[in-house]
Amino acid sequence: MRLTHLFTSVVLLVSATFAGARPDLSNSRPGPTPYDPYCRPVDAVLHRLDGGSPSMERVEALMRQGFAFKYSFDSPYLAAMPEVTAAKRSGDCKAKSLWLASCMNDKDVLYVIGKARLTSKISHAWLMWKKDGRWWILDPTNTAEPIPAEAVGPDDYLVNYSYNRNGSYCHPAPRTSRPVAGRSRSHR
Repeated sequence: MRLTHLFTSVVLLVSATFAGARPDLSNSRPGPTPYDPYCRPVDAVLHRLDGGSPSMERVEALMRQGFAFKYSFDSPYLAAMPEVTAAKRSGDCKAKSLWLASCMNDKDVLYVIGKARLTSKISHAWLMWKKDGRWWILDPTNTAEPIPAEAVGPDDYLVNYSYNRNGSYCHPAPRTSRPVAGRSRSHR
């Protein structure tokens, strides 16, 4: 009986660990988002995507290419159009992600704004892509390879807002097991 209880506890712990170890795309609600006024380039690109899911090999090649682009920051909110990013071979996270979405031409890709890490002071942009039933994080600013979403920890790639051809979505604030600064753990 003790062995069964231990096994059940381990299974529940492992399940809880992996359940929280992927960007949360559930419980989203339709926008508006604070970034909507700046999303004209994002909307334009997402609405012209008309292809199906590209091969993983194609996405990997595009990731390497985008990662090799120089990082340059022009505007805190507005993404450069993919043609500009390609011509300059540079861009910030918004521009590189939008360029990648355009090159992939997958009508189901999600353009995401959130935090790369829970401790990040500034927002970050990347893509979420579902391939063969599995979610992938495509972040050509920080890595040259797709990241399996289930491989990230609960404090990484926290989704605040996402965008697709159908509109904008707000996601719940990330939950963390850490106490909020300034609050006591006791109720005294």
